Amino acid sequence: MRYVLKICLLSLLLLAVAASVHADVKLPPPQMEGGMGLFEAFKKRSSAAGGDFPIAQLEPEELSTILWGATGLNRGEKGWTVPMSKGLEPYCRIYVAQDEGIFLYDWRVHGLTEVSKENVRAKVGSQNFVKTAPCILILVADGKALSDNFDAKDGAEFAAVAAGAMTQDIYLAAAALEIGARYIHSMNIEEIRRALSLPEEDYPVCLMMLGK
Repeated sequence: MRYVLKICLLSLLLLAVAASVHADVKLPPPQMEGGMGLFEAFKKRSSAAGGDFPIAQLEPEELSTILWGATGLNRGEKGWTVPMSKGLEPYCRIYVAQDEGIFLYDWRVHGLTEVSKENVRAKVGSQNFVKTAPCILILVADGKALSDNFDAKDGAEFAAVAAGAMTQDIYLAAAALEIGARYIHSMNIEEIRRALSLPEEDYPVCLMMLGK
């Protein structure tokens, strides 16, 4: 009996450890050819209505293409789809919030690194309709990278410019893929900081809702 009890306790312990281990997710290759033309994507670029935001999940290939469009490598080992001042590595990060948890996009390997298993989609935005979005991108400024290269005022401006370029690329990629997208500036900052375990110098810039 004691032996069986020990086995059960050991199994529960192993399950708990396994559940706490963070996982890396390799994204499928992004779409880089074909598809909708640029000027047609400009014509169709829009913010999906918040009150009737689409709630169907994105396919992995769709999320892959959108994340690559936002800040992926497009020219060898040091060249991104959006401009970064002084040729620096991207100083605005993208966190992906979904049912499965929170993930950080890693442009180096075009993959996702799990940050938490918590579903925070209902907590990160201040508007009720944000809760229904199946995928929320959280753009966060890398405070250390900015303070190492700019003064406080310039750093905040460069972070905003980078986030603006990234969100526009997200909008265009979403339009080309016929995916609903919406920029959100009103955020629950402290809840985001807690859920993402952000260092004190990092700060959220905006949200992008995605759904189809």
